[in-house]
Formats: sequence, C-alpha cells, structure tokens
Amino acid sequence: MTDAAESRRLPVSGRTYTRTRVRGFAPWRPRPRTVELVRQIESVLEEYREYGNLTARQIFYRMVGAFGYEKTEAGYDRLIETLNRARRARMIPMGAVRDEGPSSWPAGGYAGPEEFFDGLRLQARGYQHDLSDGQPVVVEVWVESQGAVAMVGAVAAGYGVSTYSSGGFESVTAKHDAALRIAGRARQTHVLSIGDHDPSGLSILDAAAADVLAFVPELGSCPAPRFTRLAVTPEQIRRYRLPSAPQKSTDRRGAHMPATVQAEALSPAQLVTEVRAGLEAAVDLDALAAARERSAAERAAVLRHLDRLPGQA
Repeated sequence: MTDAAESRRLPVSGRTYTRTRVRGFAPWRPRPRTVELVRQIESVLEEYREYGNLTARQIFYRMVGAFGYEKTEAGYDRLIETLNRARRARMIPMGAVRDEGPSSWPAGGYAGPEEFFDGLRLQARGYQHDLSDGQPVVVEVWVESQGAVAMVGAVAAGYGVSTYSSGGFESVTAKHDAALRIAGRARQTHVLSIGDHDPSGLSILDAAAADVLAFVPELGSCPAPRFTRLAVTPEQIRRYRLPSAPQKSTDRRGAHMPATVQAEALSPAQLVTEVRAGLEAAVDLDALAAARERSAAERAAVLRHLDRLPGQA
C-alpha cells in the first residue's frame, strides 16, 4: 500500500475503530420498506421544490402530515439515517436537504481585472435600491431555527427586511449585538419572531426582547423596539391543525404547556404564507412600491455606466 493510500485509510487522529459508518458516496440496497420511505421523501421534495431545499425537520413534519409517518424521536432519527444513506447512494441529490453545515471564510482574489469587471456586471444585474427607504419603521425577522433562515430570508428580502437567526440568543453577546444594531437607528425597529410554540422557544424570545429593551437605552436614543410573534401561534396551530407533542419533562421554563408545536410543523407553503402576511402588515406598501421603482431606474443607470468598462462584449 502506498503512503497516500495508507493516509486515506488511517484516521487523522491515529485512533482505531471496530466499526465506522460508510464514507463518501456508497452503493445501497435498502429493504422494500425503506425504498417506499425514500419515494415518499422524494414526493415531499418535489412538492416543495419551488421553496428551495428543505431542512430534515421540515421533511419530517410533512411526512407526518402527508403519509402518517411516526412522530417520534426514533422516527426522526430513522428519517435522518435514511436521508443520509440515500444521499450517499445518489438516490436523493445531496443539495436537496439543507444542513446546518460549517461556515467558511474564503481568501478571495481574481484571475485578473477582466474577471473583476465581469463580476461587477453580474452583480449590477441584481442591483437593488434599499427597499426599506421611506419606511416609517425598520422591520426585522428573527427565526429560531438557523435552517429556516434561507427560506424566510428569501421572502423577507423582497420587502427590504433582513432576517436573523435567534437560536443563539442564549448568548449575551448576541443579544447585545442585536441591541447595538437597533440602537443605531433613528427609526423604531419592529421585530417579527418565528419559533417553536414550547417553553424553550417562547422563553428565547422573551429573554431576548427583555435584554434588548434593557440594552437599547444605554446604547442610543432610538425609540424602543417592539416585538410581534409571527409564528408559531395558537391560532395557527388550530387553523392548520398542526401536530403537537407533550411538553418535555426537562423543560420547566414558565407555566406548563399541555401541548407544544415546533415551527417546522408549518409546511413551507404555510410558513411562506404567514411570513408574507406578517410583512405586508408591518411595512408601508406604498413606500415599498416607490423603492422598487427607484431600483429599476438606478439598475438601468448602473448597467449603462458599466458598459464603458474594459472587456464588455
């Protein structure tokens, strides 16, 4: 065996293991029951293809609603294992499922000035004037689940609204950073929150709101921010008949809740509908229309200017 082959075989740490999971792409011959599960997963992915890739939790809740899949932790674990094996076997595209993967910090750089100018032209085609221009308040969306930020953010951006993950708001630094951002504005901030309807999800919002409201007066003179629970709400649970679970015995925050519902229980279509409705109630739609018109005019002017740069075909 060559040194290169040996280095691929041995763990980096030098430890030995009696058993490991499959690595890389790997063939798979699942049992008929699992084949049917994969087909159901494919059906869910196709049903919501227009909303982009889904998180495993979103797939899980759609499986529960559409196919009566078992709503247990063991069932969720089995779904995760099936998703992983099916993706390694190329039965499901790797990019079809959104994982909370590692972050990166590219070094950057260009092959030369021509590549830089080409990049400018590509970026200019997506030029957009600040859509929050003219709004009486600055709206933010806070999403408890980091995996849902992309889906919610894609909708909110069209309204000039930024989306933030609030799942890390147990951190004092994260709450201070949010307060610093809000305190630096001349306009009031209106936060729309999306999270689980359980003691943990509700306490995350309550604690973050209380800390931000306490920090802001010390950091600036802006109006105090206000907070609205966008999802999941008791009314949505009743209207959509969302699946629930008993409160976890280990979660003792606040008063006991007879039933809890995770945000991923909302289907992508339901979530997007609620986000759009919340945003259209929170923003000034006339000011938004004016900003969109200004975007189109400014984009055309920018593209005309770039036509004079080197390398234009």
